[in-house]
Amino acid sequence: MTAPDIKPFMRDPGALAVLAALPDGSTRFVGGCVRNALWGEPVADIDFATKLEPDDAAKALKAAGIKVVPTGIAHGTLTAVVKGVPYEVTTLRRDVETDGRRAVIAYTQDWSEDAQRRDFTVNALYADADGNLFDPTGEGLSDAEARRFRFVGSADERVREDYLRILRLFRFVAWYGSDATISKDALTACRDNKAGLRSLSAERVWSELKKLLSARDPSRSVRIMLQQGLLETLLPEATNSDGLDHLIRLEQREGIKPDPILRLMAMMAREPLPAALLAKRLKLSRKEGDRLKAWASDGESLSHDMPERARLQAIYRAGKQTILDRARLRAAGATHAIESSHWMVLADLAMGWTPPTFPVTGKDLKAAGVPAGPDMGKAMKALETLWVRSGFATEKPQLLAALKLLGY
Repeated sequence: MTAPDIKPFMRDPGALAVLAALPDGSTRFVGGCVRNALWGEPVADIDFATKLEPDDAAKALKAAGIKVVPTGIAHGTLTAVVKGVPYEVTTLRRDVETDGRRAVIAYTQDWSEDAQRRDFTVNALYADADGNLFDPTGEGLSDAEARRFRFVGSADERVREDYLRILRLFRFVAWYGSDATISKDALTACRDNKAGLRSLSAERVWSELKKLLSARDPSRSVRIMLQQGLLETLLPEATNSDGLDHLIRLEQREGIKPDPILRLMAMMAREPLPAALLAKRLKLSRKEGDRLKAWASDGESLSHDMPERARLQAIYRAGKQTILDRARLRAAGATHAIESSHWMVLADLAMGWTPPTFPVTGKDLKAAGVPAGPDMGKAMKALETLWVRSGFATEKPQLLAALKLLGY
């Protein structure tokens, strides 16, 4: 069948160059680009499936002057780069052996075999350069029309082949499923195989969770995961779906961009040990982990009606990001609109304020006769405390004069 509504992304110059480099009839668009075009969603990445084995595909692309990067050659995938834009080209495959985390594959010339190893029917749709759609599973087009997520073939087998597909399902629901349905057998397979999530690497888990929590409104997806016992299996420290709901409402009201770390915080209790353990278990980046732990362990006493001087002191001591995170979460959980707006004033102050620079340096203390080492560190800390308490108003001469009062 021909579907003119999916053709715009096919006019992409780089995609046309890739198709022109490969033999006629050997290569089709596949997966997310076709699915998103059918749904009227933006097409971010354009992927191809081809009958050519990787070496042959690479030779043809290079002969056309297209750069080739062997990004996943063990799985039949290479990346064609046209004017800096990547296009994945993957040889048709069938699974020979799977263990829930990785698969041994063999190449095939059969489009149907390739479709049978894909995760969801809506991702097993192909299209040629003329816009002709191909639906080897026989269910992809009807599921796309109904916005229904269904595993290809046996849901239980698809999940056991790769337990990450559980998270992929809920990531797709988060991004595309505000009015979508999930087939009953898909939910059952996810629930029955939830223990398999523990066998996945932390990097793969966090990558999918981060994408899920970056969707505009992942609350429905998270609630379903909670109902099916998946969230507690995966994130026992972060099962507060109500907290996520409150934050998303605040984001939409205040125009705040989705922030997966802040959303993770909204689903947790502010307790240092669980936060540190979660950061370690998910192998968060240092920046992400430090932010989560700083939020959980910050000891600043905050209130929505504290004077501005106290607010600035708290921001200076705890750091802008920590106070911003705490204030936004308190604004999200506030029971009254006025209280919420007061917390947002603190959040906006933290975001926009540039903390002043402490005017005393180690060189200044050395010139004043403070010996290097622990004493100098203690003196510096004591003077900085005085400076902060003064509202950052005390100048260097007065601070240095205070050294005598401090016993230095």
